[in-house]
Amino acid sequence: MSASEERWNELESILLLQRAGELVAGFEATGEARMPQRERYHARLVAAHDARDMADYRIVLNEYVEAAREACRKTKRRGRSGAP
Repeated sequence: MSASEERWNELESILLLQRAGELVAGFEATGEARMPQRERYHARLVAAHDARDMADYRIVLNEYVEAAREACRKTKRRGRSGAP
């Protein structure tokens, strides 16, 4: 079974979403940053869920967490530099 043919696992998808949500909330709380284009990631998650595509679901969640991490980093860099 290839990655694109991976079977949908509802329990795993819920656990992955919860973990990603915790990470994003943590980044936003510490960096006081709001993640850009949040709606785009949500739309992609819904599409992957509706298509029952676990591989794409994981990819989107990873990109979502990384975008939040980067927003947090940018906020911290701006805070240190004093730039708006």
